[in-house]
Amino acid sequence: MITNDQQLSLCVEVGVQDATWIEDLPPAPVNRLISVSFDSTTFMARDREAVEELGYVCVGVGRAGHVSDVAHLLVSQETVEAHTRWWRTLLDLAERVYDLRFGPVQMVLRDILALHHGDLRNGRALHRAVTEEPGRPTA
Repeated sequence: MITNDQQLSLCVEVGVQDATWIEDLPPAPVNRLISVSFDSTTFMARDREAVEELGYVCVGVGRAGHVSDVAHLLVSQETVEAHTRWWRTLLDLAERVYDLRFGPVQMVLRDILALHHGDLRNGRALHRAVTEEPGRPTA
């Protein structure tokens, strides 16, 4: 069953083979949950700390069979609309953006989406501290 959260989200695929990708990743907007998964433990080990310092929540390692050397960021439509400058910067990094309102996309990305929503189903809420930090988008 697809949740309303998934239906109103976008999955952004970013190439991570070159370690410099993190330099272009914009800080996550304050008070917004944006989760990130990697497709290999190598990239997770290398980039997790930097991604989390930018305010994103790492949810683990999972693969979508059609791509490699990527990270998947789950972004709500509400965040896109509220933080347009951040969104445009993220789009500059994106290799692909998947609209999760479409069933076939959800089927292809089901393992990735399970990572992003898995903690919620297992009774643990994904969260990060709600703070105002200099340099992080708030509007």
